[in-house]
Amino acid sequence: MNAVLLKMFGQERYITDADGKAEFVVLPIEIYKNIVDFIEDYGLGAAIREAEGDKRYNLEEALNYLDDEN
Repeated sequence: MNAVLLKMFGQERYITDADGKAEFVVLPIEIYKNIVDFIEDYGLGAAIREAEGDKRYNLEEALNYLDDEN
């Protein structure tokens, strides 16, 4: 299990509705930041894996491609 998730157990707080049903979770800011970083890293990794078969450009080609798009 991810170390961030292990640190989180027991530190979360809940905001409930009038019936006592949890509607929101409140986390310490450092745990929240770690979770956001983890999700961003996961998404970046997925994007890299998805693009592995795509054509690669050197710097000059990439800049020309970007200029052509604008």
